Amino acid sequence: MNLNEETNPAEAQNEQSNIVEVRLTLNGETKYIQWKKQTPLLDAMLNAGIDAPHSCCRGTCGTCVCKLEEGEVRLKRNFVLSEAHIQQGLILACVAVPISASIKINYDKF
Repeated sequence: MNLNEETNPAEAQNEQSNIVEVRLTLNGETKYIQWKKQTPLLDAMLNAGIDAPHSCCRGTCGTCVCKLEEGEVRLKRNFVLSEAHIQQGLILACVAVPISASIKINYDKF
């Protein structure tokens, strides 16, 4: 057995706790991806090969707006959405980071 290949159970648990399961609907298709907690949602989708709508990547244009149907996120910044939009569950994928362990988002209905 190679000691360098062993995994520390605490490290493995920590790595798992940094991953969020995302169910997303875009253009009528539902897909599942894993999202690292420190990564903006848009980056996680693009890294997973999903062609999510985007433009500024700074929370200023609104191109990446989608509806959060389940779970909780934090927006690092927001120059576009009103409080009413946020109450309706709208988020900006380019500046959203997860709070809950699973997220469901929809680009098709909002």
